[in-house]
Amino acid sequence: MAAWAIGLIIFALMMVMVFAGIPIFISMLSCSFIGFVALYGGDLKMALNIFTTYPFELGANYNYAVLPMFMLVGALAGETGIAEGAFKSVHAFLGRVKGGQLFTVVGANALFGACSGSSVAGNIVFGRLAMPELEKSGYDRKYSLGCVAASGALSTLIPPSMGIIMFCLVAPVTMSVGTALMGGIVPGIVTAIALCFTVRLIGVIKPGTIPAGGGPKVPLSEKLKSLRFLIPILLLFGLIIGGTFAGWFTATVGGAVGAVAVLIYAFVKRLPPKQIGASLVDAAVMEAGIFPIIVAGQIFSKFIADTGLADFLSAGIAAISAPRFVIFLLVIILYVFCGCVMDIMSIIIITVPVVFPILTGMGYSPYALVIALCFIAEIAGLTPPIGMNVFATANALRINPSDIFKGVIPYFICEVLLVLLIGLFPQIVTFLPTLFGHAVM
Repeated sequence: MAAWAIGLIIFALMMVMVFAGIPIFISMLSCSFIGFVALYGGDLKMALNIFTTYPFELGANYNYAVLPMFMLVGALAGETGIAEGAFKSVHAFLGRVKGGQLFTVVGANALFGACSGSSVAGNIVFGRLAMPELEKSGYDRKYSLGCVAASGALSTLIPPSMGIIMFCLVAPVTMSVGTALMGGIVPGIVTAIALCFTVRLIGVIKPGTIPAGGGPKVPLSEKLKSLRFLIPILLLFGLIIGGTFAGWFTATVGGAVGAVAVLIYAFVKRLPPKQIGASLVDAAVMEAGIFPIIVAGQIFSKFIADTGLADFLSAGIAAISAPRFVIFLLVIILYVFCGCVMDIMSIIIITVPVVFPILTGMGYSPYALVIALCFIAEIAGLTPPIGMNVFATANALRINPSDIFKGVIPYFICEVLLVLLIGLFPQIVTFLPTLFGHAVM
């Protein structure tokens, strides 16, 4: 049997196991082992050698330290009140306009994304902060819930993003984490504006769902005073991202610097040691949940590379002369399908070894693909039956997830259209890195 055929069969088997509910890392490891044995003519020694050396090499790889560091930054940022401060400041400026409270949710999520890197953290924090006030002010419940869930995707675009970092680590080519993070800034800003536009559009199409606004007028002096709540976020963002972009340190060191900075801020805020300890445990637990998937994903990626499956598929696509945007569109559909049952990290680790070489081979910028594919993998978390972002929000508010699924549709459509826009105009991503002299091709 041809090597590519073995790769295709094993990939299909792995997807069947995942959709059957078998844990991701078990599915990938078991299929990789079977695949290596089949690929090398029943040579168990070769397969065992890969399985004993790869986990050690990955565990000793300094670059992977970036993940727990940024997880710790996000965990501590949530405990120190940085998110609440962002919400208060944005609300002071936007709260009185029509749709202003939902604009506040979007803006605060974008700001909080600059230090959390996690959409789930934003969903939980702002769901609890905003929903009581939104319902009190007369906002339609389902569309408000949908906005809260969809706004979390901004954390995948605004650096530091866990999804972007993960993508760069598992990509089959060497990529600069700093350049990729920079590429997410403009799409993040555009997405925030588009979500606010969607809020106003819902108000026009569905009269009564978005109240007229109003409420107590906030004096200019109070608005200006509220800007002090943004200082921790801006300083943290400037320290981590500014230092990385300026070349003072790598993204890995930037994560460590950010973790130390936010830890110092926690001490300044006199955060109880118990809460600091809980944040450390949360970060460790998140890393323990993700790293086995990384190890399994890298082993599976080696198997796919050894079979030449990606090259075979690329050649097949080239032979039928399909426009590259059509292929891009098919990949987007695949990601939405995967998002029904998988989280963003799992989607990235499973699919990147196959789809990334195909799309880069068709001329797409690797950095545009990082942003587009991370974004659609995050958006896919809004789809039933197991949309991770929806369930995180529902769990935080102790409500039925179906209430969120009903209201998230217009925001989901908006964000998917933005991904397609990136596919048509990759310059949306590459403009800023190119402006600062970073190579993006």
